[in-house]
Amino acid sequence: MTLPVAQAWALALLAFRATGLIVSAPILSARTVPARVRIALALLVAFAAWSGAGAPSATPPLQVGSLAGAVAAETALGLVAGLSARVVLLAALMAGQLAAQAMGFGMGAILDPGSGAESSALSELVYMAAQAGAVALGLHREAIAWLARSAIAFPPGAALSLRERVVEVIWQATGATALGVRLAFPMLAAVLLGHIVMAGLARTSPQLSLGTLGFSVAILAGGGAFYLVAPVAAELAARAAVSAFAAR
Repeated sequence: MTLPVAQAWALALLAFRATGLIVSAPILSARTVPARVRIALALLVAFAAWSGAGAPSATPPLQVGSLAGAVAAETALGLVAGLSARVVLLAALMAGQLAAQAMGFGMGAILDPGSGAESSALSELVYMAAQAGAVALGLHREAIAWLARSAIAFPPGAALSLRERVVEVIWQATGATALGVRLAFPMLAAVLLGHIVMAGLARTSPQLSLGTLGFSVAILAGGGAFYLVAPVAAELAARAAVSAFAAR
C-alpha cells in the first residue's frame, strides 16, 4: 500500500493524537500496560480512525517550526481529551481517601503502582471498583469512538483552538473535585455522627470512660457507611468518566 505524502502526513498527525489519548486516558495509561502495547494500540486505532474518516490528507508544512507545532497541537488534543475523563474517574479515589482519613486509616498509606502516588487501601478499593465499572460501561470503546469522531470534526492538519479544550479540562477537574466531596460526604457524616453520639454518652456517663472507644466508633460508623456508599460512588464516577468522552 503506497500512501501519498499528504495522506501519510495526515495519518502521522492522527497517530500523535492517538498517542496523546492513550497516554492520558484512564485505564489505557496505566503503568501496568507495557509501553510497546500502548504504542501499538495508538498506531492501530489511529489507522482505523484515519481509514474510517475517508483517508484524509494534509499538506506538510515546509518550516520545521510549523512541523513541530502541528505535532504538538495534535498530541495536546489527545492529551486534553484523555485528561477530561481521567480527572473525573479520580473522584472515586478522592472520595475513598477522604473516607479513609476520617476513619483513621490515613496512617497506613500505600504506594499505588498505577499512579505512583500514595493512597490508602479504602481509596484503592473504590478506585479499582470505579475502573472496573468504567470498563464494563465501555470507557475504552468511548475513547476510541472519540478519536474516530475527532478525525472528522477536527481533521488532522487543520487549525486547532486548544483554548476551549483546556478550559473544558479545567471545568472537568473542578467538577471532579466537587463530585469527590459529594461521594465522600455520607461516610464523613457517619463518622461525625458516631463521634457526636459517643461524646454525648461520655458527657452523660463519664464513669464509663467511653473516650477510649472513639477510634473504634469511627471505624464502625465509617465502615458501615462505606459498605453502603462505596459501590454507588464507584458507579457514579465510572458513569461520569464515560460521559466525559461521550459528550465531547
